[in-house]
Amino acid sequence: MARVRQILGIAAFGYLFFLAIDLLGTGMKSSFKEPIKHFLEVNAASFNELVSFVIGILGTALIQSSSSVTSMSVVLVQEGIMPIVIAAGVVHGANLGTSVTSSFVAFATAAKKLTGNPMRDVYDLLFAPRGPGFRDAVGTAVVHDMFNIIMITAILLLLELPFGLILSSSEWMAGQLAGMTTSYDWIRDVIAWVSPGTYTGPIADGLIDASVPGWVLALLGVPLLFASLRGFAGRMSAFVMSGVKTEDPKDIGRLLLGSNRYSTFVRGLVLTILVQSSSATTSMVVPLAALGFFDVRKVFPFILGANVGTTTTALLAATGKLGQEGFHDGMTIALCHLFLNLLAVAIVWVVPGLQGSIIGAASWLADQSARVPAALLGYLVVLVVVTPAVVYVFPLPAAAAFMACCTVLLLVAPHRYLRRHPETPTAGA
Repeated sequence: MARVRQILGIAAFGYLFFLAIDLLGTGMKSSFKEPIKHFLEVNAASFNELVSFVIGILGTALIQSSSSVTSMSVVLVQEGIMPIVIAAGVVHGANLGTSVTSSFVAFATAAKKLTGNPMRDVYDLLFAPRGPGFRDAVGTAVVHDMFNIIMITAILLLLELPFGLILSSSEWMAGQLAGMTTSYDWIRDVIAWVSPGTYTGPIADGLIDASVPGWVLALLGVPLLFASLRGFAGRMSAFVMSGVKTEDPKDIGRLLLGSNRYSTFVRGLVLTILVQSSSATTSMVVPLAALGFFDVRKVFPFILGANVGTTTTALLAATGKLGQEGFHDGMTIALCHLFLNLLAVAIVWVVPGLQGSIIGAASWLADQSARVPAALLGYLVVLVVVTPAVVYVFPLPAAAAFMACCTVLLLVAPHRYLRRHPETPTAGA
């Protein structure tokens, strides 16, 4: 009976997710389409893929849900409110902003007990050295960031800006899918039956017909989107973890990570698809790392799987317009998110040295944070404040040059660090 309740809860929150997408899209189209389009047209010179990348970082860092940010981008593109090229930049930035949660989880681990003296407690929290458990927790948390910084941002974004290969490939594939869904009557009939919009559209349209303002629908859609994703993640997590001895961290660790890097990757992929949150899955392994059950090298494939798994939320959001106008553009952004992460994973596994750069950078930051925990907070400030400010304020060539220099540093320096510190747990990665 408990399993039945869990399945019903999963189905209910899944429906609410699609309803939120429909309310948001219908409301934005009704009330904000023309003002937003006018704003973007007036400021067209200021909005490019790099600036929208900054918007993606900040938006995701604030709400800590790349799934929500990418889903909203899909909706805005589907309704013709946001240009595809800007949404593609937001998707790039969303990947980078999503990993702040796990860093905060890591910062809270292995902290000294409070003494009752506020000044002393704050000093200990920020500057008192912490042990190996904290170092492993930080390494596990920030390896997600380092993967996104080096692969998604530094390499693929800088290649995407001049060539647009991922976006053009996504547009082509979305065109093929759109053609398939409209080629035959029987396909259209099946789509009409399975499309979430068939069951959520009448509610949104009915509210508009009842003279409910579009801005009210959008205002309802945003919190409903967050709540439905959280509710879905919670119900699915309970369903997946049912029967696991949660009091035994080793049992959880074995279930999460498997026996080799391929099974570890698949576990990260499947678990993130199920709970629809890479923040949740990566944060889940941080406390286990603090207990010493695995290091950064072991958890790295799990993080890669989580990065790919999180792209399914945008794909689900895009299916809400199956067989309808806007499906092609929305699916283009969803596929852009998917192809971006798949390509990053493929490159990091094929090109020698990239794993060492990513794991070495995470190890260096973990060691510095173990000596001075405030270093982790300083890193987060650089990630979500300094970098967006540089990209937004400086001209595009200067911002691209800054990112290119950071890329070279991140590719080379971690290898030197690992050679000088062979005792680092991840040096053999």
